[in-house]
Amino acid sequence: MRNRRNRRTLRSTVTATAVAGVLALGAGTAVASGFLSWEGPQNTGRAKELTRCGCSNIDPNFRAAYRFTYTGQTAAMYNQPDCAGTSHYTFRGNSESVQPFGWRSIFIHC
Repeated sequence: MRNRRNRRTLRSTVTATAVAGVLALGAGTAVASGFLSWEGPQNTGRAKELTRCGCSNIDPNFRAAYRFTYTGQTAAMYNQPDCAGTSHYTFRGNSESVQPFGWRSIFIHC
C-alpha cells in the first residue's frame, strides 16, 4: 500500500511541475505587434518583419512599403536610427502603406 501511495505522490508532483513549467513559459512569451517592410513598392520583393519589444532599426533597403499589425502594443516611429530624437508617428492600430517611408527606427511598447 505504501509503495502505491509514493508512486502516486511522485506522479502528481512531476505532473504539477510540468504544468507549472508550461504555464510559466507561456506567460513569459508575448507576441508583440509587428512591422513588416518591403524592399519594393506596392509590397513587392523581399520583406523583413520587426516584432521585438523595444527599439529596432529599419533596414534602409526595406523602406518601400509597410504593414503594421497591431496585437495590443503601440509602436513609435523615428526618423533617426536607434530611436533617437522625437518620435514622428505612433501606431495605435493596424496600418498599411504601399508608398516609401522615411522612418529609420521603431520602438514597440511591450
